[in-house]
Amino acid sequence: MELQRLIIQRPLESGSRLDLKELIPVFHRWIQQQLIKDHLLIDVGDYLHLKRDPKLLLVAHEGTFSVIYSPEGLALQYQRRRPISGMFTQRLKKIWNALQLASRLLEQETALEGKIHFEANRFRIIVNELLWTETTENAPKVLEETIREAFRKEAGMSGFTVTCSMPDTKERLLLEFEVTSIQDLDSTISSVEQICA
Repeated sequence: MELQRLIIQRPLESGSRLDLKELIPVFHRWIQQQLIKDHLLIDVGDYLHLKRDPKLLLVAHEGTFSVIYSPEGLALQYQRRRPISGMFTQRLKKIWNALQLASRLLEQETALEGKIHFEANRFRIIVNELLWTETTENAPKVLEETIREAFRKEAGMSGFTVTCSMPDTKERLLLEFEVTSIQDLDSTISSVEQICA
């Protein structure tokens, strides 16, 4: 099957001094100026009064950007809502580029006065396709081994860790990465294409 429903998260640095309320007018201005390429930004959802995630949503026709509490602390998340044509490499690149653009805009946002910084070498991918994980034999192990091989052979890297977990078939497949340089993502996702296309 075609793997489409992916979620990508990028954690904030622990030293970020961010009051989430400050993001609300920033996101509204993004909508007014339509700052995210290839996205029709529509609305902002404020759930700061609730204990559950997400805390804030920036809703687009193509996907949803959200601020959540990950196990490591605050993170920016992008969840694709609409299918993307092309091979898995192309789909993942588009999703990744959307998250990278949003995180870069937040770091450069003058209204936030440098209060927000993202970790440069850590990110998380969640496979939000239960049918894919259930019909792909030993999906967590296959993906973990493929990612490790990608880092080792394609990117020629030694300083990395990969963890992959799916507690049971009712849970989403989760991959966590810590890499030396985020620029090596292209070679990594190309190596994963053969099992996800």
